[in-house]
Amino acid sequence: MADAAAGRPLLMVFLDGVGLGDADPATNPLAAATLPRLSELIGGPPVAATPPRDAADLVYRRLDAGLGVDGLPQSATGQTSLLTGRNGAERMGRHYGPWPGPTLTAMLEEGTLFHEAAGSAALANAYPERYFRSLQRRRVRPHAPVVAARAAGVPLRDLDAYRRGEGFAADITGAAFADLDPSLAAVTPVEAGRRLAALARGHAFTFVDVWPTDRFGHQGRHADAVALLEALDAMLEGLLPGLGDVTMVLTSDHGNVEDLRTSQHTHNRVPLLAVGPGAEVFEDADDLTSVGRAGRALLAVRA
Repeated sequence: MADAAAGRPLLMVFLDGVGLGDADPATNPLAAATLPRLSELIGGPPVAATPPRDAADLVYRRLDAGLGVDGLPQSATGQTSLLTGRNGAERMGRHYGPWPGPTLTAMLEEGTLFHEAAGSAALANAYPERYFRSLQRRRVRPHAPVVAARAAGVPLRDLDAYRRGEGFAADITGAAFADLDPSLAAVTPVEAGRRLAALARGHAFTFVDVWPTDRFGHQGRHADAVALLEALDAMLEGLLPGLGDVTMVLTSDHGNVEDLRTSQHTHNRVPLLAVGPGAEVFEDADDLTSVGRAGRALLAVRA
């Protein structure tokens, strides 16, 4: 269980490649999707025109993903900045991704929110056996959250953990896992949210990576993006009531899926939604590094 002496618990729901774009449903899946829970929380649809919001135990901000560096924001520098609270793009001298190289790996090994949780951190995602084999044989390069978790001694979860309800599927329902292994049944988004809430209650810091949003943006898959975003919204129904004293932060590393007129990343700002008893520590957040710094402050708060 999460140790109260370690601070207030934090759940980071990370959406890869989700920016705040135009309110055009033809080109922006976030404008086309039906997102009642998310829209109620932020006070409008998740598009650029919806202003920041402050309410009881709630903060919504629009973050700069550019980090003061020219060029299109990229995953490795953005994710490193979120997890460390330090400017990965500035350290590199450019935006870089999708996977961290030696410079960013060193930053992640120096300390992240996984380290800050002092032995009570979880990377909630589950991975199939072929991913572990590919890691071992160096046929796949781990992305920043995996590098950070491993550097902090946080184990990766396999499909046995998922079968026990102790892992999360990046597609939310686990339909892709069910295709890999017929003994694994897909779950509803609401049930996925309940499972994630239980994981988060048991750790000081929990990170979950919803990465298909970035893939759908690059591939221009409007309908798939809408379906995933609507599943994410339904997941909140199961997640938020079960969090207890856990603060949830939902954010992203760069824009992409919100503008399907291009297959590239965008310069759009990205969302930051904080919900829970520690949400106020995020009220001054204005860029990606702010998330890591505020997260460290939250984890450091003594009960």
